[in-house]
Amino acid sequence: MRYAQIKPGNKLHLVYELPMGGVTNPICGIKVNGNYRMTINVPMGNACKNCLRRLNSKAYNESKFLHQYI
Repeated sequence: MRYAQIKPGNKLHLVYELPMGGVTNPICGIKVNGNYRMTINVPMGNACKNCLRRLNSKAYNESKFLHQYI
């Protein structure tokens, strides 16, 4: 799991790295047109609250999210 930024000054979103290279859309459901500005593996204080909420949700299942990309 990595943090990705879509535009300068925006929040960091949680994304998954794919086995074939590249990363997924953010787990909060925002669609990304084009590329990310940056991806990092160190969490920062201004992460997207929707991504964190969905990650911590008991209903969220990583395998259900990733199967659409594999």
